[in-house]
Amino acid sequence: MPKQFLKLLLLVFLVTKLIACQQHVDEHSEVLARIGEKTITADEFLYNYEFGHGHLRQGDDPKRTYLDFMIAEKLLALEASKIDLDTSSAIQHALHTLREELLIEQVFNDRVLSNIEVSDQEIRDEINKAAVSFQFRFMPAASEREALNLLASIQTNGFAETLESHIESNPELSLARGELTSSFVKADEIDPSLLAIITDLPLNNPSEPALYQGAWYIFEVLDIRRERLSEYDYEQKAPSYRKVLYNKKAMELGTAFIAETMQPLNVRTKRKGFEILNDALWAWYEDDQPERNLLFYIEQEKRNAPYIDLLTSNAAEPLVDVAGSTWTIRTFLEHFTPGRYVMRARDRDQFKVRLADVVALVVRDATLLEIANGDNLSNSEEYQQNITQWMDKWLFQEYKAHLQQARQIDAAYLTQRLNQYVDSLDGKYKIWINEAMLDTLTPSSSELNPKMTVHLFKSNSNKMPFPIADPNWVKISDAN
Repeated sequence: MPKQFLKLLLLVFLVTKLIACQQHVDEHSEVLARIGEKTITADEFLYNYEFGHGHLRQGDDPKRTYLDFMIAEKLLALEASKIDLDTSSAIQHALHTLREELLIEQVFNDRVLSNIEVSDQEIRDEINKAAVSFQFRFMPAASEREALNLLASIQTNGFAETLESHIESNPELSLARGELTSSFVKADEIDPSLLAIITDLPLNNPSEPALYQGAWYIFEVLDIRRERLSEYDYEQKAPSYRKVLYNKKAMELGTAFIAETMQPLNVRTKRKGFEILNDALWAWYEDDQPERNLLFYIEQEKRNAPYIDLLTSNAAEPLVDVAGSTWTIRTFLEHFTPGRYVMRARDRDQFKVRLADVVALVVRDATLLEIANGDNLSNSEEYQQNITQWMDKWLFQEYKAHLQQARQIDAAYLTQRLNQYVDSLDGKYKIWINEAMLDTLTPSSSELNPKMTVHLFKSNSNKMPFPIADPNWVKISDAN
């Protein structure tokens, strides 16, 4: 498989939310509030509250205030459905894109995250490792032969004398003299491949020539310190180290899963097709930043441009070989949704490198979608909940835009009108809140600084993994 495919395909590509929050997805799945036929679960509220806009957590009861904003958006989503805003092209496009993203994430969840186990002993071992700090020094060599010569010299003359002689022969090393000895570094902060080299070295004894990050070195450990730990220390550190180990295993298992899935497909890029695609998309992105599937612009909007002519006239040109079949340029366009793969027309060479990565990602995602469809993952409860939450958010946004356009009012006045309209809907839909549950919910980071804003984004698309309340909401009393 070509390097440009391996570089992206072997990365764990899924969301920070999945790795950081997956361990307690079902912990607060109970319904916190009902708004007509719609619901807000406890975990939906907690995610929204903790990673939403800090200025919305107001007053003596910020949780209730924030929940009121979420309820207001659900009410307006219900109104939007009544005037068929759910059929708008913007929502349908967003829904198609989201469905694919969530199904891919669900594959990762089922095939990787569900298999992760972190034992108490593993946690204890990790805490012990972090309690150890190393101070070491090293000497770079131009080749393995030179490293062997340096080792022989160290064994005869000592490290310091050999280093001075080595610097005399390589004056450029004099600038790095102070960087050839480390400060005390915790074991869990050292690159694992380097830690493997120095862990078992006796103090003040040089290592055998070691190949590290493509270069040869001689290492020597100067000192080792170990922090004393009590059982209380283990108990206090365990939750954070459980997360560290969970994330590490997610990365390792995710990398292995993508490799096992993609390598048998023997993916190969066709140079001619790729060059045509690159020329066309560079021109397109220079002219305009597309968001929808490119075939929408070509076939639905009938847009005319030289780069579109280049794509359509070469639609049958082979682009990628996948498992014995061939993707043409058109096949790629069928699967490629620009909004999911960030590209910018700033530097032509960088754009080309990024496009090679994107082609790999599109092939990967198409393969994972086949797995998702085969496993009927669209029937999962988590998938359906995510779709519903985002659908409600988009309906609210569409209704807000509809109201602003219909009444020709500015954004500031629109917020006031929305508050007033929401107030008028209170009697139209039955609203129920589990007040006892709301009192027991304890957000984490936001409680330390209620107005602090900390957003969470997906690592693969830089999008939020769940919707948050509109930042323009204000208390109804403040709006009047």
